[in-house]
Amino acid sequence: MLTVFWITFSVAIFIIVVSLIMSPESSSFSGALVGSSDLELFKEKKERGSKIFLKWSMFSLGIALMIGTLIVRSLM
Repeated sequence: MLTVFWITFSVAIFIIVVSLIMSPESSSFSGALVGSSDLELFKEKKERGSKIFLKWSMFSLGIALMIGTLIVRSLM
């Protein structure tokens, strides 16, 4: 059980690191909060390279974190 806990903990740390790397790309959300007029929320943009890798790694790490927490919770 302790191994599953540490794996889940390390996945959570990786999620924090990936979200810190992704944070400069999320200017549209902060612009929406303050009412910026140059928003491109509904403009079609194709993600390439590291952006798509970070997006899918965040998605898969989130699913791994949910599964890990369910396993840890069921073992306790």
